[in-house]
Amino acid sequence: MGMYVDHDGIVYVADSYNHRIVKWRPGALSGELVASSQQLQKEKNQLEYVASFVVAKNGTMFVCDRPNRQVRRWIPDANEGEAFIFNISCSGMFLTENGFLYVVGDEKVIRWPGNEVVAGGNGAGPGLNQFSATSRIFVDQNEVVYVADAGNHRVVRWPHGAKEGILVASGVVGGFPLHTPVGVVVDQMGSTYVLEYGTSRITRWLKDDPYNGIVIIVDKPTTNNPVPLAPYT
Repeated sequence: MGMYVDHDGIVYVADSYNHRIVKWRPGALSGELVASSQQLQKEKNQLEYVASFVVAKNGTMFVCDRPNRQVRRWIPDANEGEAFIFNISCSGMFLTENGFLYVVGDEKVIRWPGNEVVAGGNGAGPGLNQFSATSRIFVDQNEVVYVADAGNHRVVRWPHGAKEGILVASGVVGGFPLHTPVGVVVDQMGSTYVLEYGTSRITRWLKDDPYNGIVIIVDKPTTNNPVPLAPYT
C-alpha cells in the first residue's frame, strides 16, 4: 500500500492487492476510484502491484509497476495509463516542485526527464557508491537525494553530482540497531525521519550525526493491540 497527499489536500491511497487507487477529497465520506482493476486489466501488461506512486499538480499520476519493471503515467480523465519508463524494478519515487521525477530501483536512482542516474548504479553492495535492496527516497529543495538503503540497514544522501553517498543514519538506537529502513523524510532543519521495518519504529537523526538517532515512535504488542506496527514496501 502507498499514500500520497497533493497540494489541495486530496489523499490518494493505493489499495495494492485489489489493484486500484482511490482518492479522498477533504471532508469526503467516501473515496473515488482513480484507477480501478477494470481499467488496469485493459492494458497490455496489467498493473499487478502498486509499489509507490505520486501525483503532479496537474493531476497526472505516476505509478511504480514493479512486477512489470516499468513506471506508468495516468493523464487526468484518461481511461488507461501508459508506460513511459522501462526496465527498472521501481520500489519508490519522488516528484519535485520543479517537475523532476526521481525513481529508485535496481540499486540506483534515476531522474526523469533524461533518465539520468543520479545515485548508485554500481551494482549491489555495502560501498557508499552502492545500494542493497533500495526502498523509498526523498529529494530536498537542493536536489539532494536521500535513499532508504534497506539491505544495508542505513540511510544515505547523495548531493547533486556526487559519485558516492554520505551516511545519514546507521547506528544503535534505544538498544537496537537501525534495521531495514523502508521510508525516509527530511524536514526543513535537516533532521531525517526513518521508518524501520525490522524494528517497527520511527527514528529521528539530526543533521551530520549518523550514529546517534532518537526513537520517536515505537509500536509494541499490548493487550489491546497484539500486533505491532509492521510497515512494508
